[in-house]
Amino acid sequence: MAGQLDDAAKQILGTLLADFSDRGLTAQDLKKGYEGPKIEALATAVCNVADFDTVDFEIAFSDLEKDKLIKTGPMAMYDNDRNSSVIIIASFSKREFVYLTEDGYKAAKKAPNRPPQRVQRIVNNLTITGGQFSNLQLGQGESVSQSMSVTTEGDSETVNKLISILESQGLQVTEQNRADITSAVAAANEGDGKEAKSLLAKVCGPVWESVQPVMWPILGELLKRSWDI
Repeated sequence: MAGQLDDAAKQILGTLLADFSDRGLTAQDLKKGYEGPKIEALATAVCNVADFDTVDFEIAFSDLEKDKLIKTGPMAMYDNDRNSSVIIIASFSKREFVYLTEDGYKAAKKAPNRPPQRVQRIVNNLTITGGQFSNLQLGQGESVSQSMSVTTEGDSETVNKLISILESQGLQVTEQNRADITSAVAAANEGDGKEAKSLLAKVCGPVWESVQPVMWPILGELLKRSWDI
């Protein structure tokens, strides 16, 4: 188990813990390993906090990896040279994404390891069956420089983002749909998650199941902000 963590390491663990919790993952996922955020997206989130830079991130990331608090993936088998008489049977990480281990989860939950700054949140790359969102990367948080940042934008822009997602599914958004989406955003700002989700599901209709993993986190971030006030 690692000793005292520095602030950058705490921020990394805190960001990964928030991602783990937001996605509703389980102890089984920790045990088996899961596909966490892209390392680049995590670095962007962490380096947008306080005075952390790339060097701070890389050193902290390396320390956490060495202490087995985080792991990277996906794993791939070593590609042997066909002309070599030596066969190496081993796997290695392609270092595309990062995730918490069981020890990392336990460490992140301990009070002394909680980050001094509020963490940014990341929505992982998603592949949605029946949609056009293959490998769409969305960022959430206060100032994450990803393709969608909710908390730095006004309600009208949030409404427009939700509408654009529906339109990318081939749906024609009516004035009533826009009104319902606007009401859903307002409900989320007021902390009424049940009403927000009901309105959004009503607008989405038959495509709700496919677009929910992309659309709901946007309102989910508004809900979190309303609860923090």
